[in-house]
Amino acid sequence: MTEDYNLYPLHVFCIVARLGSVTNAARELHISQPAVSSHIRSLETRYDELLFERTPHGMKLTVAGGEVAAYAHRVFATLEDLGSAVRATRGEVKGEVIIAASSTPGSYLIPRLLGMFHERYPEAKPTLLVGDSAEVIAWLNDYLAPIGIVGEGVKATGLLQETVGADELRLVSRANDVLCDTKNITGEHLVRRTLFLREEGSSTRAGAIALLGPLFHHFERTVTLGSTETIKQMVLAGLGVAVLSSWTTEIEEQASLLSPVKDPSLRRERSFFVVRRADRPLSGATSALWTCLTTCSLTQN
Repeated sequence: MTEDYNLYPLHVFCIVARLGSVTNAARELHISQPAVSSHIRSLETRYDELLFERTPHGMKLTVAGGEVAAYAHRVFATLEDLGSAVRATRGEVKGEVIIAASSTPGSYLIPRLLGMFHERYPEAKPTLLVGDSAEVIAWLNDYLAPIGIVGEGVKATGLLQETVGADELRLVSRANDVLCDTKNITGEHLVRRTLFLREEGSSTRAGAIALLGPLFHHFERTVTLGSTETIKQMVLAGLGVAVLSSWTTEIEEQASLLSPVKDPSLRRERSFFVVRRADRPLSGATSALWTCLTTCSLTQN
């Protein structure tokens, strides 16, 4: 019966699943470790299944635990959406709304769009989660965020998407590098050079490899870094080149520190998309944010 269902053990379960640790969950919840374990056992008793497997690397969800986690995320997301829906019946656009974004739009595009949103709806409180594109899709699928922003090449089923902005991907080097003025770059120009790339799961990494095509294999070495800012600093130091978004190098280009190459084949416009689950209705501040994002497109070339 639903009337005797206490949601707190399910909340504890979600914290343990996210952190992979009873100890860390107890610390975050400000309760004892035995209390955390007791809540987990109460769920396992209710469903007559083990929900976690203890491993040397922490608490790992069993198959049954994965199903409980999927439904739990949906339950808590629905409860959060319920409050927004009720406020919407009063014509209010207020309260917290979460948006997830991959790193490039999250750092350079979304703050501008959220500024426009805040001007329209000052009582709405957007919270931004930033990760790579794969993480954004996972957050949407797990109901941890209702709206996400990703780049091209991200494939996911069950999502609605609309274009929200565009930049230009370009091969970039230090401004005084002879590569900047080379109008037809060949493999011979790259054989002694290092290419800096974003991590796996990044749409910028995928875009870089696609843009370079056969030239990719001519670099002496490739180095993966998890931060665009770190990559820019490495290029500024003359340690290599990188394919970067025009959003990310705007200040450095104005200061004549970085420069995109002139070869037109190594410059390509790229779109960003606002996405959401097709089966998750939007209301209140979340619906207003979706509308704002899909009508306030920004382009950077």
